[in-house]
Amino acid sequence: MSNDSNALPRGIRPYKRGYIVDVSINGKRLTKTAKTLRAAVKARAELVEVIQKETGRRGHWTLATAIERTKEAVWQGTASYDTVCHNCRSLVAFFGPSTPIESITTDGIDAFIRHCQADKGNSGATINRKLSCLSRILRTAHERGKLAVLPKMPRRSEGEHRVRFLSCEEEARLTIILERLALPDVEDAVLCLLYTGFRCGELWRLERRDIDLERGTLTAWKTKNHHPRTIPLVEKLRPIIARRLAACPHDTDRLFPGCGNEWLRRPWAIIRHHMGMDDDPQFVPHMLRHTCATRLSQAGLSLTLIKEWMGHTTIQTTARYAHFSPEDLRAAAKLLSTPTPADR
Repeated sequence: MSNDSNALPRGIRPYKRGYIVDVSINGKRLTKTAKTLRAAVKARAELVEVIQKETGRRGHWTLATAIERTKEAVWQGTASYDTVCHNCRSLVAFFGPSTPIESITTDGIDAFIRHCQADKGNSGATINRKLSCLSRILRTAHERGKLAVLPKMPRRSEGEHRVRFLSCEEEARLTIILERLALPDVEDAVLCLLYTGFRCGELWRLERRDIDLERGTLTAWKTKNHHPRTIPLVEKLRPIIARRLAACPHDTDRLFPGCGNEWLRRPWAIIRHHMGMDDDPQFVPHMLRHTCATRLSQAGLSLTLIKEWMGHTTIQTTARYAHFSPEDLRAAAKLLSTPTPADR
């Protein structure tokens, strides 16, 4: 354990084989010991709450309260709602639901980042999504007079990562595993994600009225960037879509009722294990979207058309897949090899 107490949140310092928590507010002081840093952070929040109650303070928000208010005011009905809820659970697991919102300081946020890195193995991008979630929660409290000062919100470097996609061999193995698991809804969802390139949330919200079998199109109306888009139906998906439409008598019925990111999380973990990908952090459902974009690029589709298919806001996002289609570069190489008039 490091003896550098400057790296610890305020009021927490090393003590024997653990930590001691020392909280003092308006002359009221309480202390407590903890075995781990995570327990110490929670203990600090609990002591702050005890002192506040004893000194007669009223009307403060806990983290749980701030989360619920932010869900109601900001996130309810948005495309990212399921992801936000997942990130909120990570915040609650670390800080504790009863933590007073004003006790979440920059020091505590730094401790949360270290926990995400060391204990959870989260990437910079994942940590930033969690910090963005916390930032919005704190701003909600600040806007409603429950938080006097917003703490600084550090960000992690996300860096450039390779685009993880399924090879043809991996897809064949995946298909066999899905059939063996006998989870028809999961199999349908995985194949739809793979051959539409939809984000998970876009697929879960797909309704009967969004599908035109006669024209062979699927329309995602509620998207991450609020720009609806229509894509052609891949023939491989037609029997799956037709079968699921038969179970949807009403126009507003969803093709995957009751399904969502949490629903897919457990079966995906099983799939991941059978695929031998437990140690591959990029083997996630979103990888199916990467696979679709990669294959469109490998087929020689222009970046502009891939952008429209995937629903990217900018061409810069689509450009991640450009190197998967080297045909234009080969054509350029041929041009360079062609003798110029001066060479003749």
